[in-house]
Amino acid sequence: MNAVRIPARTYVAIAGLLAFAALFVSLGTWQLKRADESRSALARFTGAATDAPLTELPRSLDEAQRFRRVEAHGEFVTDPQFLLDNMLHDGVAGYDVLTALRVAGGRERVLVNRGWVRADADRRVLPNVAVAGEPRRVTGRLEHLPRPGLRLGTVAAGGGPAHGAVVLQYPTTVELAQLLGEPVLDYQLLLDPDEPDGYVREWRAPGLPPERHIGYAGQWFALAIGAAAAGVVIAFRTVRRES
Repeated sequence: MNAVRIPARTYVAIAGLLAFAALFVSLGTWQLKRADESRSALARFTGAATDAPLTELPRSLDEAQRFRRVEAHGEFVTDPQFLLDNMLHDGVAGYDVLTALRVAGGRERVLVNRGWVRADADRRVLPNVAVAGEPRRVTGRLEHLPRPGLRLGTVAAGGGPAHGAVVLQYPTTVELAQLLGEPVLDYQLLLDPDEPDGYVREWRAPGLPPERHIGYAGQWFALAIGAAAAGVVIAFRTVRRES
């Protein structure tokens, strides 16, 4: 019986489909891993709400302390304050209001996220986020500053002199310290919803829900099955035709 001769282009097509199938499987596996990470973050975020608040601010934020509630005493730095641009709430554009807290006995300032405010249709008009600089107790959750997927540089817009606000996109603590003229701790404090002088504060665990990652994983696995099946069909039809 003569050997079946399969054209080289068919080998290339089958190999390409199998390579795509392997890629899709790896992407699906990665999404399952992301689902586990999201599930873990959600559990830590929920569990930290019932823990007693820390009484001292950590020097740096590690994963064990992330989302923990902490109590700090000090005065707000009323000028400048920072408006973190491109923050969405229920699909509406706005700002997160970041105000530095001068903690008694501490050299570094802690950045307090006082919540979300809606942006005006005229982006030159900034919200009035003035706050009193009187001594106070502040309670909130420890969290990293918002970070972009790809940093293209920090954009600073004009701040209204009456409000003492500066608009920024994803600033680093180094950049914030330069604007403040004072050192800052490398994290933010998400102000508790029942604390005064705050705005919209519906804090959630970061990232997508685990179910979303699982859904994406299912789509990648379905694509992997489709690519592998197409390779098998091409090979079967080619062998049958050449025979």
